[in-house]
Amino acid sequence: MNIVVIGSGGREHALAKRLISEPGVDKVSVVPGNAGMLDDNLTLVTCNIKDKTDLLNKMEQIKPDLVVFGPEQPLVDGMGEFLEEKGFIVLGASAAAAQLEGSKIFSKEFMFRNDIPTAAFETFNSYELALEGLNSWDVETSGIVIKADELAAGKGVVVTWDMKEAQKTLYDFFMNPDCPVNTKRVLFEKVLKGVELSAFALMDGNTFITLGYACDYKRLQDADKGPNTGGMGCFTPKSWPTDNTKSQIDERVFRPVVEGMKKEGHPFKGILFAGLMIDNENVNVIEFNIRFGDPEAQTLLPLLEGDLSKAFDLAARGELSGFENKLTLSNEASVHIVAASGGYPAMDGKPMNLDNPISIEQLEDATIFFAGVKEKDGKLVNSGGRVLGVTCTGETIEKAREAAYRQMEKINFDGMIYRSDIASGSDGR
Repeated sequence: MNIVVIGSGGREHALAKRLISEPGVDKVSVVPGNAGMLDDNLTLVTCNIKDKTDLLNKMEQIKPDLVVFGPEQPLVDGMGEFLEEKGFIVLGASAAAAQLEGSKIFSKEFMFRNDIPTAAFETFNSYELALEGLNSWDVETSGIVIKADELAAGKGVVVTWDMKEAQKTLYDFFMNPDCPVNTKRVLFEKVLKGVELSAFALMDGNTFITLGYACDYKRLQDADKGPNTGGMGCFTPKSWPTDNTKSQIDERVFRPVVEGMKKEGHPFKGILFAGLMIDNENVNVIEFNIRFGDPEAQTLLPLLEGDLSKAFDLAARGELSGFENKLTLSNEASVHIVAASGGYPAMDGKPMNLDNPISIEQLEDATIFFAGVKEKDGKLVNSGGRVLGVTCTGETIEKAREAAYRQMEKINFDGMIYRSDIASGSDGR
């Protein structure tokens, strides 16, 4: 099988590395990929994936049997269905189905229509209305979640118990030209209590297969301090969630999405990422994403056993019910730690510390996934916020964690930052 993976980050590196390892896969091209992927028997193809003409030309040259989309933006922009209309087999949501992530308001209203458990919410279509509506929320006592409606690369969500911060967030999201988030609509949500969990399912528009669960760390600094990021680390819990919770996730979250999107005329095909809050045995959806998580993919894929390329192909064709080989997770634990550039996520508008040579000693029993890197003067340098990540597996979370941090100490570049508390609690939490 000849497969194309669309994207350039650590998630795409993990997907491509996993797919090229399968006996039935002859070639994996990453479009456009990054320079850190060159050592993994992968083919990189330079392409502007926002340009339909360029993307189509590259696909016609490669002639893939399957196209797998990594990031959400091209799917929201309709690139998946565009390639399907040109005759390619594509694993990725249509633009209409992609609104589950592309619009926080669409997603919440879909959950409400289909009885999917989630937090109470209100929506506002202007800065003035949102500011007025804020007065009816008991922010100081109960807190509030403020979400920009549009995609915001992990920076469009603020959780606060401070009224002044809530007011500033609204000003930034609506009015501040220096803020990386700019929106015309916002969502207010009640703060949910519990433990966050990322759950993943592969869907073909009619049915689904659950892929696994992971716990990630969104805040930049230890003890969940600092600004929100795209994710600074992740681990796979071993004794949690319970079987009852897993059943609830399947029957109250994944199945209603499959059936609801089909009923509404937008069958969901691809990987659905449900961000959940688990309070004892109660499950609530925080948000939906229309792709594998990053860094969850780097954490889960090294544990996933089975013919993933076949499952992807059947899901893309709407034939997942015919998949006879189970996808299972190994009994090991997995821990992934992200290294980022100094200044990330640059929420204050200050520049990040970039273009520094990356030094990597020989890693042992670890997998490194590259994201924000490029080649300069024959050396690998950091070119983005999240630069790379290290994944280690082990019999226990503690052993996987110790190994991951031991290997992370062998990596260095000027301004490098990473959290020291990934998977440090009970059962990692």
